[in-house]
Amino acid sequence: MDAEEKELTKTLALYDQNSQTFRSLNQLMWQIPLIAMTLTGGLWFGVSKAEATPTFQFCLLLLAFAGNVGLAIVLSRLRYIMECYLNWLEATYTEGFVSAPGTHLLNRPLSVRWVFQIMLSLAAAASLILMIAPAKQLGLLPQSKSEASVGFYDRQARDLADSYEGLPFEQAHPALVAKLQGRTRLRILDVGSGTGRDAAWLAEAGHTVTAVEPSDGMLRLARELHPQALVRWTKGSLPELAAIKAGTVYDVVALSAVWMHVHPQERSEAFDRLEALRAPGGLIYMTLRNGPRTPERAMFPTTVAELRGLAKPHGLVVDDLGEAPDLLGRTGVSWRTVVVREP
Repeated sequence: MDAEEKELTKTLALYDQNSQTFRSLNQLMWQIPLIAMTLTGGLWFGVSKAEATPTFQFCLLLLAFAGNVGLAIVLSRLRYIMECYLNWLEATYTEGFVSAPGTHLLNRPLSVRWVFQIMLSLAAAASLILMIAPAKQLGLLPQSKSEASVGFYDRQARDLADSYEGLPFEQAHPALVAKLQGRTRLRILDVGSGTGRDAAWLAEAGHTVTAVEPSDGMLRLARELHPQALVRWTKGSLPELAAIKAGTVYDVVALSAVWMHVHPQERSEAFDRLEALRAPGGLIYMTLRNGPRTPERAMFPTTVAELRGLAKPHGLVVDDLGEAPDLLGRTGVSWRTVVVREP
């Protein structure tokens, strides 16, 4: 074998070796989307199972974000190395090199890399957006008073359930029981339904009940604790109550331990919305909290005088049914029951 043949044999062997390396890099590049889907899907699933631990949720989402960004960078580096190999292979053995320059957008060079990187970027962006909620709960981002209150109930849903569910409806709302005495199949809206205790009792009493609750944790718990209750569970909050269709009215609109969470600047709008939901001859039932506030629940003072001021333009009267001590035994806390009705 002469020197020229030896050189050609050596070149072909080196070409074959680099071709195999290139194929390995190509296989690795195609595996990156599978790695990304497994990583992101697993971490997102973990977030869905860690509802009560915002710190853990935040860390998992941060890891998902970093993982997708990192894989996008790795993908770019791999494609660059592959391009170097392609250039070398073409220059070394032009006769055996297969060129694929592409003729349109879908088969041009780097099209695969761009598609994969766009997918990874979208997954990273989704993780970043999902991080907002736990970040607000951890105080890393500013949040409104209403968001702070909802976040508290999301985190403490199960801890609060025992105390709420342990109180019979009749003991918690004797005035409402008296108002409903002898009446059946009323349309009732339970605003801020919490664990669903009140809504379930009202449904079992034969009424048609819609329960609105802003906390996802409370809503899930209500469905879990009262699976047999014929209640329409829905998410929503004052002042909009957007989940309730325009024109829908109720014989009773009930707000138990809710009004103190409505910001004073939003109460006029909230009351107008409640009045729009009250059917002719219907009533609005409220319990107003008196006593020290809990900062993490975003509470504001409530008074009967304020309610009367809101009711007057609508031609409504507010009946003050008296004050009762807190049934959970909290020091300094009491509850005043009021009914808003037509004269």
